[in-house]
Amino acid sequence: MSFGRSSLTRRGTFIAAGSAAALGLAAACTKEDGTISEDGSSEEAQSAAKVTITPADGSADATAATEIAWTVESGEFQEFALADASGAAVEGAMHPDGTTWVPASPLEWEGTYTATVTAADEAGLVATATSTFTVIASPGDRVSIENYLPGQDSTVGQGAILAFRFTGHEVAEDLRPAVERRLFVASEPQQEGAWHWITGRALEYRTKEYWQPNTQVTVRLGLGGLDLGDGKYGEFDQETAFTTDAEARLLEADNDTKEMRAYLDGTIVQTIPISLGADEIDGVDTRSFSGTMLIMSREEEATFSSEQFDYETEAKWAMRLTFSGQFIHGAPWAADRLGVSNGSHGCLNVSDEMGEWVYNFVRWGDPVVVKNTGVEVPQGDGFTGWSLDWETFKAGSYLAS
Repeated sequence: MSFGRSSLTRRGTFIAAGSAAALGLAAACTKEDGTISEDGSSEEAQSAAKVTITPADGSADATAATEIAWTVESGEFQEFALADASGAAVEGAMHPDGTTWVPASPLEWEGTYTATVTAADEAGLVATATSTFTVIASPGDRVSIENYLPGQDSTVGQGAILAFRFTGHEVAEDLRPAVERRLFVASEPQQEGAWHWITGRALEYRTKEYWQPNTQVTVRLGLGGLDLGDGKYGEFDQETAFTTDAEARLLEADNDTKEMRAYLDGTIVQTIPISLGADEIDGVDTRSFSGTMLIMSREEEATFSSEQFDYETEAKWAMRLTFSGQFIHGAPWAADRLGVSNGSHGCLNVSDEMGEWVYNFVRWGDPVVVKNTGVEVPQGDGFTGWSLDWETFKAGSYLAS
């Protein structure tokens, strides 16, 4: 979604979107082109075009996330503009679904704005409607998000998933479509993708297939001022732009063979002996998860500790796979087990030499496929959308068909 213009002009036929039943009243139309009546007096012809704008003129219940909609009857849309109280143009663009005009950033709380729409009838007579509305005062109850988006201008792996969570708030199902339509993802080249609600708090976005190499991606979570229910509103917008790497990397670990293979553009470039999670330790299931996970972070040195199992261990070349604490990492103490048996608390153990190699090989967002452990990665424990087939993933969207 590109936001770079302060007004919208359309040449050719266009009936602006929006439900007429839901839209408010517009200001009166202008009159152009004089005519002469039978009694000889001058009379101006009025355009047959009728424009209706929402928010309605004089309304005072808009939020900072308000979008502008309009309908045109008996005419063709010509131009749209939004201005603030000082007359300065507000930048924005049409929503990708074509139904509304979306400001490029949240409107100001308590700000006053004027929307102007012009249309012309078949005779070319122009009608202009305006609607001046006011945004409510800043609500006290604002909801932030835990943002797991790629960093600005970063280069990421082919499996990069966009993920975030609302902090301490579950969005009710009836509000989820409105939330989802405020999540803008654009890519060049364009690729099919969808959002998936793991819970009422947690969402992920992925493409149908892995991202193509050298894809330019821009993201806007347009949640600032959005009504999230229970009197709560989104705190801020969040934006980022990133690029996918020119090379496609993938790790594939198999519990049956106790090996992990590294692929570069589909070709095996390294085979690594591994040891995975033990069936159980102290009566607790500690098997590694199967499924497709992603490299979530990379740490040259890390400290692993567990109150449950009463240990603290220093390790090198740690690459996180799950929020719950499964990593790929160097484990010199596991040398006798590598390629032979399992014994970790869930991590994929490799030698320090191979740990360094993998650490330097992968990027954030590279896929890691783990097979045959007997326990599937829970959805939302990390970036887990690739563990679902496309139709199942897409079914978690409230907008995707």
